[in-house]
Amino acid sequence: MNEASTHSRWTPAAATPDHPLASLEGAAVGEDVRLEVELGPRNHVGSTYFRLHLVTGDFGRVLAPVAFGLQNSGPYPGYNWVEIIEWRDVLPLADGRSVEVPAGIERLVFQRLGDLVPPGGHFMAEYDSPSRTVTARALAMKVPPIATPLGALLASAACGAAFKDWYISEGGREGPRKLQGFRALNREHSRVRALEMVASLEAFLERGDDIDWDVLAQCRPIADEALTALRQELDRPQA
Repeated sequence: MNEASTHSRWTPAAATPDHPLASLEGAAVGEDVRLEVELGPRNHVGSTYFRLHLVTGDFGRVLAPVAFGLQNSGPYPGYNWVEIIEWRDVLPLADGRSVEVPAGIERLVFQRLGDLVPPGGHFMAEYDSPSRTVTARALAMKVPPIATPLGALLASAACGAAFKDWYISEGGREGPRKLQGFRALNREHSRVRALEMVASLEAFLERGDDIDWDVLAQCRPIADEALTALRQELDRPQA
């Protein structure tokens, strides 16, 4: 399902204040940049389609949404999730120009969406769009998801305790390729997963010959930063 195929009328999230996505209306995602949220139809399992627009002091409301996705709420932790089906890193302006979405704004948008995910929930995001090329190549080369640009974004949204790559390498796949990041259920769950991730990052940092140099150049710093953060988390005394 893509944005164009959701034929129903879109409505401002502010008109449905009890919906979880309504909490993002007007949220700051940069200096003089805020979010405008629209709700779309529900799919066959009751998840809500949404669109996020950027509103800035310089350009007003940017014409195209920066993100199109789905949100779901349920009684159990795993039933609560957010998915970015389509991300746009270049947006058209009313005067015919286009503007590239800065990395800082992208990270804050992910963090705002991550705020909707409770412990035990998850956050999924596609990596088929042009801005996700490095992540797609890195995952194909078996780089740990936490060391990819998209994995780092999910981790910054507190949804990096574990990952699942929704891609079937044998040739068949359902929908766009996407990376799923999980929010830890509790502190113990976080520590167990952190130990596993530290081992995978250490093994990755010892590799190199089988990874394209440009992918390695972008993913190694991410891996170093993630490893430092995980070690600090593991060294923190348990409550």
